[in-house]
Amino acid sequence: MTTPTQRGSIDDRKEPRYQVNWRARMTLPDGQVLDVRVQDISQSGVGMLSDVPVQGNTVMNVVMGVPDPDNLARVMGVPVQVHMAYVVLNNHDFRVGGRWVNLQPAARDLLQAWIRRLSFQD
Repeated sequence: MTTPTQRGSIDDRKEPRYQVNWRARMTLPDGQVLDVRVQDISQSGVGMLSDVPVQGNTVMNVVMGVPDPDNLARVMGVPVQVHMAYVVLNNHDFRVGGRWVNLQPAARDLLQAWIRRLSFQD
């Protein structure tokens, strides 16, 4: 659950992506709120699963439920913006994701703490 994706796969990126399983809520441009699942994170972006397709090439507001790396029982709501780069049908779900936009320092620090933690589990 917390290993980088395989190099050479369809998910090959410049930076390793680390698998997670976090809840999140995405707000669409029309105001509709979707429950989504964060599947992977990297220094530059995120991959999620959604029940419905979302518009590509759009900046979406997402609030991720990120566990505190020092106290996993504590989950924090972390607001981020994601520029949606892809939407792909994957079985019965849509795999969606993109790059962080204007990531706030507190969110960046928390995500970097998780990336450091997950990179040592390899």
